[in-house]
Amino acid sequence: MANALVDVRRAYRLLADYQQRMFELLAYLRDSLGAQDYYQTYVHSLPQRVAGLENLKTSGLRYLPFHDMSVLWLRTPQNQPEPWHNHRKGDLMFGVWVRSDTGYDKHTGQFSDRAVEATTSELMLSVVVCDTPAEGNWYRDAWLTIDYPEDGQVNDQGKPGYRCFAQAIGLERLADKAAIDAALQAWCLAASHKLDVQITTYPQPAA
Repeated sequence: MANALVDVRRAYRLLADYQQRMFELLAYLRDSLGAQDYYQTYVHSLPQRVAGLENLKTSGLRYLPFHDMSVLWLRTPQNQPEPWHNHRKGDLMFGVWVRSDTGYDKHTGQFSDRAVEATTSELMLSVVVCDTPAEGNWYRDAWLTIDYPEDGQVNDQGKPGYRCFAQAIGLERLADKAAIDAALQAWCLAASHKLDVQITTYPQPAA
């Protein structure tokens, strides 16, 4: 028991450091894409009270809301007011699904039987481009209606006038700034090619 609790203390410290670094990575990617914070979604919401949690099999995961979370960013070249429900042609919504363990299926709420050594950690980075603006909210009427395409492909069927490209980036590839920049540039090139829309990064200010 004592050894197990030592592992728990190590795990908490490691998890806190990992999540802090991930927030810093997400902010860097957002700024590199010239986007603005818009929304975030959680697979596991934080409980508001502890009563009855002992009867739920998901209670442990609900206290890990960062696990499998997604963040959404908007890039609106025309700088229109209230862009979240005031769409313009050429607007982009970026999404990052933080898949810390690809052995977890958020749709079933179950881990696979594969050992952790056989799974991976990745960011599923996506972009939805507005070709023909429609009324509605970016999250409710676009994000929730468009399924992820196959990795590296485009879904143009989920919502008329909107297309989504998505491609995973393995976290092991993002060891330092140069590696992050290279991976993001490669993703932008792939997205631009598949969507036939130029998607570029923005230069970062000097440190």
